[in-house]
Amino acid sequence: MGRDTRRSRLVIIALVIAAFALITLDYKTGRSASGARGVVHSALGGVEDGVSAVTRPIGRTVSSLAHPNRYHDRADRLAQDNTGLRRQLADNAEIGRMSKQLGDLRLLADKGQYSVVPAKVIAVGDATGTDWTVTINAGRDDGVDIDKTVLNADGLVGTVSSATAHTAVVRLACDPNSRVGARLERTQLLGAVAGGQGPSTLTFTLYDASFRVQKGDRLVTFGSMDYVAGVPIGVITKVTDVGGLSRTAEVKPYVSVGTLDLVGVVVGRPATDPGDRLLAPQPVPTQPVPAQPVPTSPAAQTPVPGTGTSPGPARPGQGGTG
Repeated sequence: MGRDTRRSRLVIIALVIAAFALITLDYKTGRSASGARGVVHSALGGVEDGVSAVTRPIGRTVSSLAHPNRYHDRADRLAQDNTGLRRQLADNAEIGRMSKQLGDLRLLADKGQYSVVPAKVIAVGDATGTDWTVTINAGRDDGVDIDKTVLNADGLVGTVSSATAHTAVVRLACDPNSRVGARLERTQLLGAVAGGQGPSTLTFTLYDASFRVQKGDRLVTFGSMDYVAGVPIGVITKVTDVGGLSRTAEVKPYVSVGTLDLVGVVVGRPATDPGDRLLAPQPVPTQPVPAQPVPTSPAAQTPVPGTGTSPGPARPGQGGTG
């Protein structure tokens, strides 16, 4: 029994050595189905495949230990490629967003027949809220000058307060020192819009105290030295009574100061006042559907014998027996 065990071990060791020798021979000669291996392939093929399966991961591990930078370099290249693809996607999204803003601005300018110079907001003014300004990347070399009206696709932004060759400072409509001539859409009455209550609220005061302001009225600029006519300003959200007269109101501006990005400086006024055509169409109120009469059954229309009248529905206290 002991001799058989030792003999089996020797046979297995010999087979393993032969398999290693054949694998080494294949790597050196590049032949896999001829020569010595072709002779003994049928007998030792299974053992060779098993040994190859065991030794292949070992060889890869040894190779990675011998060349540790190979996989690190590949990982770095993949990371760089991934970063480049992300940057390209972000650039494409930014291009698409700017293209849409330019299209919307061009549409508003065409409706008002304004000549505008597009510009991008590159800096924000005083963060304390006492001086609401932004800086844009267009200046005198682009035709931008002091007191030019600034707008975006939503409506009025403000006016240019100072300019250099390539930049300009825009005083926003919500600035405490801002005062804009405005006109009501519904009545065409004139008044003034002032800032000072924060970026999301303006104050409108009607010039003629004998008239009243209503919630939901919309405002546009009327032509003056500082502002072109017809630019949407905002909508009245709350009416304030002053001495029994409803001539003062709070206005929610159409332009969101916190999301300002692309703006347009009006460098050419329209030949005629654009009126209210830059305002979005008002939603049409839905009319209530009138109730339809419920048809009665034929039995209810049958006359009562001897009376010539229909019995009709029974009323409380009628048609019962005592």
